[in-house]
Amino acid sequence: MTKATLKAAQKVYSGDCPGKIVFNGTITVNRPGTVSYIFTRSDGATDTRIKKLLFRAAGSKSVSTTWTLGGATLPNYKGWQAIKILSPNPLTSKHADFEVYCDPPANSAKAAHGNTDWHIDTANEFLFCQDMAGSTTTSNCAPAGWTKNHIHVGLTNTATYYNDKARIATGNDTDAGNGIDKPMLFFYAGHGNPTTWNTLGDNGHQTNLLLGNILGNGQLRYFWQCSCETFAHGPRVCSGGDCDYSEPENFDGSADSAAMRNVFERWGPVIGDDLRMACGVSTLAYCHEGNVNAIWNKFNNEGRSVAESFILGLGSSSVKPICMTRGGANIADTPLYDLTFTNRRNSSGSGYLHILYSGGTQTDPPLLVWRPDLIPRKLWRVRILPPGDPVEFKRRLVIRDKVEQLRDPQLAGASAIIKRNAEGGAVSLRAIGKAPRETARSVRTVADQRKTALEFVRRIGWLDKDAGAVQVTQMLSASMADTGTKSPIVHGKRDVVVSIIQRVRNGDQTIDVLGTGGQVSVTLAPSGEVLAAARAWRQTALTQEQVAIKPYDRAQQEAMKKLVNAAAYKLAAWRFGYKQPAASANRNELPVVYEFDFVPKDREKLLDYPPQQVEIMAEEL
Repeated sequence: MTKATLKAAQKVYSGDCPGKIVFNGTITVNRPGTVSYIFTRSDGATDTRIKKLLFRAAGSKSVSTTWTLGGATLPNYKGWQAIKILSPNPLTSKHADFEVYCDPPANSAKAAHGNTDWHIDTANEFLFCQDMAGSTTTSNCAPAGWTKNHIHVGLTNTATYYNDKARIATGNDTDAGNGIDKPMLFFYAGHGNPTTWNTLGDNGHQTNLLLGNILGNGQLRYFWQCSCETFAHGPRVCSGGDCDYSEPENFDGSADSAAMRNVFERWGPVIGDDLRMACGVSTLAYCHEGNVNAIWNKFNNEGRSVAESFILGLGSSSVKPICMTRGGANIADTPLYDLTFTNRRNSSGSGYLHILYSGGTQTDPPLLVWRPDLIPRKLWRVRILPPGDPVEFKRRLVIRDKVEQLRDPQLAGASAIIKRNAEGGAVSLRAIGKAPRETARSVRTVADQRKTALEFVRRIGWLDKDAGAVQVTQMLSASMADTGTKSPIVHGKRDVVVSIIQRVRNGDQTIDVLGTGGQVSVTLAPSGEVLAAARAWRQTALTQEQVAIKPYDRAQQEAMKKLVNAAAYKLAAWRFGYKQPAASANRNELPVVYEFDFVPKDREKLLDYPPQQVEIMAEEL
């Protein structure tokens, strides 16, 4: 025996586990003979069967072995394997070093509640479309094929399952059953403020978290939090006695304080290198079944990207969500542009922190501003017609490689892949091309973007007699170098989302449609190319039957009775109209509803009295 060598074919393995590591080596002799050998490795295991190689002359022969390892209890490992020669003369090769880094199970999701009021239902509805009693309450939730777990049910003082050992000795965020740092996606619903959120008796704080840190056994990829102000960013804006952090675009770079919140400072250290994104809300947040339904409707039916689904689904005129990631200098290369979920690590680089949020929505004024005295006593029942493609849309359809596509010159790449919801009739388009890199001259105004979007949906037949108000939402970004000290903030504009809201003509009144359905939306690049579009819109027809409508005062009283400690709340806004459910809800009629938004009278008590949304059926029974 003169020499033995061994190397791992893949020195660093990253991916689904268990993973198979292949080792290739050689054994060299200087004369004929038989060599006896085994493989040894870093965990102390050795071969139980002695292997033999017959050499008829001096030379080298190849050997190989494998080691399959990694999983839920061993998400990362650094080890080695070696050849141990037993005879004719003892010899051990140098160690073949290798590393294993396991990704979380693909399409795995956990949800937890921080309070045992309606938030426990919200966490369950996020995953299963059902409340804790088993009643189906939403039509959209995490996809059916995912592995889903509602954790912390029946537990108290669960902050330990959010905390990381690298930050606090009692941290247990990698616990196999209840740790939040183990699945691909984690969702929280509960009470919060900029620095605290409830965890069933105690509280969570950013300073105790470190998410997606694989060397500490953390594997999380997406952290989503529905909680008031935990992602507060920008100046404290006060209006009418209420103060909130509703203007992230006006952040001035100051250190985090009550007057100027800094999400980079509070959440930057929380985001491990492997976490793809963390999302939360800068303002107050409504965390009911309708809110999580809207998030998943954006993803399931409208084909929105991961970050957009959270931001646009949870957001409204008073709710400002934010998504954040770590990466290189170019935000377009980061997971904030993820079109779908993945269990792979964030490989977009380092050195910068990036956020994405909506910069406000411009909406056409309603045809009618409701007052209690304007509520009609009767309305006609409205049927929803079966879904179907307009003639103009059908003319543009092609099949390429067995994939249904739509062709139109305004689409990036002039074509888009079509995704359909067979049950509810929703249709979404995702352009196959990318918009060219914009320049200062190529960026269009919001007015031009609105015009382009309306031209597109009209040309493909997606506008009909029920077309109503137009909303234009500008997606904004902000980036800064992650230097640990104050650094310049670089602001940017991403896509523009133009939505058309359905209206129903009922006698001499035209009424805006509420809900996640009844919308057509178009996403445009800054330079005007159509990147995506969606239609969750069923045509309507009046019946010959009228519905008696309950008065506003009675509806508001019913809503107040559903509040926990109604004396602590005041009415922030209310809406009235027909409600179009999300596209996957297969219904034949539009119900008439009141929607009430309640906020705490004292905004400093969000932990005790979080905002609540209450829906009341408007039909007299």
